[in-house]
Amino acid sequence: MNAMLAKRRAREEGTRPASLNLVSLMDIFTILVFFLMVNSSDVEVLDTTSAIKLPDSLASERPEERIAIQVSADDVIVQGRKVASVADVMASKDLIIAGLSEELSYQAEKRRTRLAEPSAFEGAVTIMGDRELPYELLKRVMLTCQQASFTHIALAVNRIEDGATS
Repeated sequence: MNAMLAKRRAREEGTRPASLNLVSLMDIFTILVFFLMVNSSDVEVLDTTSAIKLPDSLASERPEERIAIQVSADDVIVQGRKVASVADVMASKDLIIAGLSEELSYQAEKRRTRLAEPSAFEGAVTIMGDRELPYELLKRVMLTCQQASFTHIALAVNRIEDGATS
């Protein structure tokens, strides 16, 4: 009954009940979306899996974009493609990992053909290895990278602030 009286009074007084203007709210969200899209490109995100727990570091320099090699407890993966099994690598007496060497040679050739001057090729890779990775395996991965002309090797780590570890 009170609602009907309120509507009747509003009609008699010539005023409308209050309404919500959504145009201003949509403008704010549009600006917010563009702001977030522009500022999200400042962070380099490496594709990781839950199988790899990166070590921590206090380094302040940002890494450059490179070929990513992921080494988990089970697999060696280059740019999202499995190239070797860790069990097979550790069982082998060879220091060079054959599948990794083939993939890196392919990646190097592909990058050389994109360059105007192939001699300007700088072989750069980032190894994303689990913090519990055996040194022998890491040494074999790095030796294979060097043999395939990828001599600029970086190790991916979690950047931490103020010396706090997780």
